[in-house]
Amino acid sequence: MKNIRLDVSYVGTSYCGFQRQKNGITIQELLEKAIFQATGEKSTTYMSGRTDSGVHAICQVVNFHTSCTIPPDKMYIALNQFLPNDIRVMKSGEVPAYFHARKSAKSKTYMYRIYLGDVLPALDDNRVLLVKRKIDFDVLSTACKMIEGEHDFRAFMSTGSSATSTIRTIYDCHFLRRDSYVDFYITGNGFLYNMVRIIMGTLIDISTGKSTIDTLHHLLEGGDRKNAGKTLPPHALYLLSVGY
Repeated sequence: MKNIRLDVSYVGTSYCGFQRQKNGITIQELLEKAIFQATGEKSTTYMSGRTDSGVHAICQVVNFHTSCTIPPDKMYIALNQFLPNDIRVMKSGEVPAYFHARKSAKSKTYMYRIYLGDVLPALDDNRVLLVKRKIDFDVLSTACKMIEGEHDFRAFMSTGSSATSTIRTIYDCHFLRRDSYVDFYITGNGFLYNMVRIIMGTLIDISTGKSTIDTLHHLLEGGDRKNAGKTLPPHALYLLSVGY
């Protein structure tokens, strides 16, 4: 059996997240269906991490096992014939038997994109979050740097998580401005349920004067979820890359 790695991009708007579930169509379901159509084998895919309903991916890493004769580096061509246009396998190849998309991952990087203005451009619908409040970028920069490091992120986790520990390490948190767009980038060794979206909500509150740097300091010491920002919508969140 060959162990095949896939680098998958997708627009999450029409799907109930990546992982298979009973209440709607998911990316995993369609990917496994495409694998069956291409190889004639029923295979289980393993992803680097779940993405929720509406969340997009520039590079979601997936692996599966197969004994088919399709060359590993051509597998992406075969699979894309059976996938909808909003799910694309960008690259494929054989990896060592021990490789597991989730268990082997060392880090993940997410991007959250906002637009500052009164009206969101039509082409950004379901891709970007409109923010009408004025942002203090100096305060925002300070807050982003505070997020970095090892902290207890329990205040940035939604209920329903099965995590046994809320300690996580953020290696990098920064933003880039381009005209009216602001892209946030956050890289860490792991993320709690809705952690990125809650962090983004908190950063926007702090940078617009709705909350303070002092509040963020207490939140990063294992503070109360009620004092953090709201969970921002999923449609502006992108899984950017996975480090191994």
